[in-house]
Amino acid sequence: MKCRILLIVAAATLGLAWLAQSGEMQRVGHTTLLPRHSVANGDPADDKGMYLGLIDATNGYAYFIGNYLVKLDITGNLPRQVGPALFTGQFIQGALDLAAGIGYFPKGTLARYSLGAGTNPVTSTGSLSLAAGSAAAVLLDDADPNPANHYAYVLCTTSGSRAKVAKVALSTFTEIGSITLGPGETNFILTSVGDAQHGYAYFATSPNSGANIPSVAKVKMTPGTNLPVLIGAVNLDSVGVYIDGACIDTVHGYAYYGSYDSDTNNPGKVYKVKLESGDAPPTLVGHVALHPGEGRLAAGFVDAQQGFVYFGNDNSYPATIYRLSLNGTNLPVEAGTLHLQSGTSSTNPPDGVTADNTTTNADGALPFGEVYLRSAAFDPVRGYAYFGQDSRPNQVVKIKVAQIDPFALTGVSLQTNGSFQFAFTNVAGAGFSALATTNLTLPSSNWTNLGAATEISPGQFQFIDPQAANNPQRFYRVTSP
Repeated sequence: MKCRILLIVAAATLGLAWLAQSGEMQRVGHTTLLPRHSVANGDPADDKGMYLGLIDATNGYAYFIGNYLVKLDITGNLPRQVGPALFTGQFIQGALDLAAGIGYFPKGTLARYSLGAGTNPVTSTGSLSLAAGSAAAVLLDDADPNPANHYAYVLCTTSGSRAKVAKVALSTFTEIGSITLGPGETNFILTSVGDAQHGYAYFATSPNSGANIPSVAKVKMTPGTNLPVLIGAVNLDSVGVYIDGACIDTVHGYAYYGSYDSDTNNPGKVYKVKLESGDAPPTLVGHVALHPGEGRLAAGFVDAQQGFVYFGNDNSYPATIYRLSLNGTNLPVEAGTLHLQSGTSSTNPPDGVTADNTTTNADGALPFGEVYLRSAAFDPVRGYAYFGQDSRPNQVVKIKVAQIDPFALTGVSLQTNGSFQFAFTNVAGAGFSALATTNLTLPSSNWTNLGAATEISPGQFQFIDPQAANNPQRFYRVTSP
């Protein structure tokens, strides 16, 4: 992981830093997907909400689906549509095998699409019916560089029965077999995340008449024709709650889930699950509640390098994006919000009340603006995120995520008791640790971790070393996360 560093020589009370402002998240703009599709205009179907967004950060493309699959070039200032949208029907879950250039989307069957190299369009390449049941979610094991050794793990449901996970060989597009999940694990939607490098898939249940308490099931990905293995599951709460906006931090080993509650008087919850190493079942760290009126968390992603998790909402006018610090092994901490752009209407519905965000105007300007965020795709290469809406026509909103680098040193002092104190500014809610050494030539792995810096006010951090008096010279480094 890349380290952000700040060096200070204590003996001379000299500060060395990159003196520039840290970056909060910022709205860049949106791309309206025109023309609007409607049966009245002779299209095969109307536009629907963009419940799925996927990204190919290496090649610079994003894919959003809401009855029509749209390929977007994300290398410029705003996303640019590549070719005409492809009518696919609405998918709410999917996965990309980038090495093979193929996308997989479950909805009854497992649909397969060629992503098209470069600016070539997306095209259908068939579908697969599964003996395990109706395909509802898919995760890929694409850890092997050779696409011939890639496999899909497809969550399949059957009315009145426990769900199954089917394994599909992607090189031949054939079903190998399936396993059955545990009691009460019947209904799954929107909230599947995978960690192919460590070899595990995580499927979260949604409330239904049989099981109102959501849980996360951990399934082991296996080599070759071996069937997947159910490792175990953990409940997210002791009461029924609808879960949405799942995202995963494979670097530190946690998954995050947002609650989607129709009552805005109930603050949204963010659940943190420790994935646990190897074949150990996942465990619940707990949950945090957001502020009143902050609910319906419907689109999430993790920026592990900067140390934040983000959720977009589906209930405020305009939409709001919430940023939370990952906070190490502890529960996340809400650290910032970003309100998006309003629309052309002078009056908006009350937060929590859904109304049609629709226009037939040629310019696509929407009455309520950037609202109803339903999907998110994060580009870690360029440091931007994209949110898909549920509007007519649809829009994809681009934001710049918060950047921890660089530091700005604001104060260095030796205290009367011999302790050494320094302060710095950075993005609010970030986590920092202070390390020290008496020998600047030592590798960072040999520096002593002195503990966490304290955020004394939003974006203002301070660290005090009471042992400085015992060292005639000491060097300090600050790292994040």
